Amino acid sequence: MTRDDRAASSGKDATVVDSRAVTSAFTFARMTRHSDPAHPLADELWAHLRRTRPQFALQAGEPVIQLPRGTHEEASEAAALGRRLLAGLGSRSDADTSTAAVVREVAATLASGDEDYWWSFPVAPYQTYEWTLFGQQVFRPFTFATGDDVRRYLSLASDFTRAVKAARAKLAGQAERGIQLPRPALPGFRTAVRAHRAAASEFLRPAESRVAGLDAAARGGLVDGVDRLIADELLPAFDAVLAYLDGPGADSAVEGIGLGQYRGGAEAYGRLVRQYATYPIEPADVHELGLAAVEQLTGQLAEIRREAGFEGDETAYRARLAADPRFHARGPEDVAATYRRHIAAIEPLLGQWFRVQPRAEYGVQRLDPELEAGMTFGYYEPPIATNPVGRYRFNGSGLADRAQISAAALIFHELVPGHHFHLARQAEDDTLHPLQAQGAADAFGAYTEGWAEYAASLGFEMGLFDDPWDRYGACLHQRFVAQRLVVDTGINLLGWSEDKARAYMSSVTMESPAQVESEILRYGTDLPAQSLSYRLGFEKFWQLRRTAEREMRDRFDVREFHETVLGHGSLPLTAVERNVHTYLSR
Repeated sequence: MTRDDRAASSGKDATVVDSRAVTSAFTFARMTRHSDPAHPLADELWAHLRRTRPQFALQAGEPVIQLPRGTHEEASEAAALGRRLLAGLGSRSDADTSTAAVVREVAATLASGDEDYWWSFPVAPYQTYEWTLFGQQVFRPFTFATGDDVRRYLSLASDFTRAVKAARAKLAGQAERGIQLPRPALPGFRTAVRAHRAAASEFLRPAESRVAGLDAAARGGLVDGVDRLIADELLPAFDAVLAYLDGPGADSAVEGIGLGQYRGGAEAYGRLVRQYATYPIEPADVHELGLAAVEQLTGQLAEIRREAGFEGDETAYRARLAADPRFHARGPEDVAATYRRHIAAIEPLLGQWFRVQPRAEYGVQRLDPELEAGMTFGYYEPPIATNPVGRYRFNGSGLADRAQISAAALIFHELVPGHHFHLARQAEDDTLHPLQAQGAADAFGAYTEGWAEYAASLGFEMGLFDDPWDRYGACLHQRFVAQRLVVDTGINLLGWSEDKARAYMSSVTMESPAQVESEILRYGTDLPAQSLSYRLGFEKFWQLRRTAEREMRDRFDVREFHETVLGHGSLPLTAVERNVHTYLSR
């Protein structure tokens, strides 16, 4: 069946409305949000997020007044708020509104934040991504008109300095609690800190053209203030972190990785699994689910090789693909061109699968090269008022070892119809409470990443993976995500060594040794349990879709199903499941 045949067989026309329009009949429940008893609690939670997280203030079009400092005191204050919000919700059922479900889930995470504060290393590459955002979203776009702007800028720069100092204090506090640094991660920690040290010295100093509107006194006060802060406080703060990593931190470092090696770590990991999944599931069950998915996908890959007439095993086929120049980019420009080619292929089909599409434009752009070493792939950067384009920021380094065979699945995940189709769209939907429209995505990884994985898999039914190379790449991508269920739980729960994790991951992925190492350290020393979100959410979305197809039969409309799961914004998967069942019962 051709791509056009498959599109036609869905029985849908291609009429599309943008996200300003009324989406569909099932959104009626959202229109009553102003009478929702959870609404005042959502207001309070949203105000807290805007005050303490700069990205949310920027999304709301508000000035950033302060930056998070990463202290235990901040975590304790947030935990107190979370407990107060949970008490305000009481035992009322979340069945009435999605808003209540969002408040309950986010508040529960905040409520345990003071206890869970010590279980993340503040200088790990992904943990320090927040420092990157300070530069990209706060300092570089900052506009200067008056002396008040200068004072606010210097105050924010001081907050950044305090955040770096807090990282040093947290490392010492972790050691006091028996949570020593993992030695295998130390080189990456040092690299991340050095990169941020260099970047901060640059982005904190505004170009002359940006301060031309200030009078001479204000301009001089800004320049002198920034120079003094960098020289006297910020650089010494970074140097203190590096000295700790090279001295006491290295001296007391443990040889293993994973939370399970620390006292109380297995219990902390279980809490993280529940937080990222947003539905009840045990880590051991996650491990078994991953093993089954990897086995199934390995079989599918073998079938594609047979269809291609290849008689060797997977290792031999992997070597053939690795040596094929078609699957390797010569430079970052080629990577971007490959992504754009796949985007162009899917764009004409989107209206047949989605009734509502976001207004914001989208594109691809390379990561800042100095930040690429600690990231395996890249990340989606959502549009904000000062930068209204959603972008996939890709890793353009190490291309000789970075095959592009999974590029189609990856860009469908990161942009359209993946992250951009829910993050940009929900931010544009003024029928949602702002907490749901702008604040919930970070809290619900299984929704955010699960949707993106589900969206990427739509390429199969759209006919975009009919080419065996693209189909093989898509299955490789899915197996890569599925193996995370195995390796993440193996490291953090089952006591897998780094060598065991490396051997398993190398056997079921096409990643280079450097990429495998980066991923393993991500699971075991940077973002434990976060990687589970992708496949767990994928499984839940497909489970709900199959249920809808089975119950509705000929009445099933894929665009209405997608409206049901997207139209309420980011949610815990328990709430998504409830919304689908409500849709099916009407």
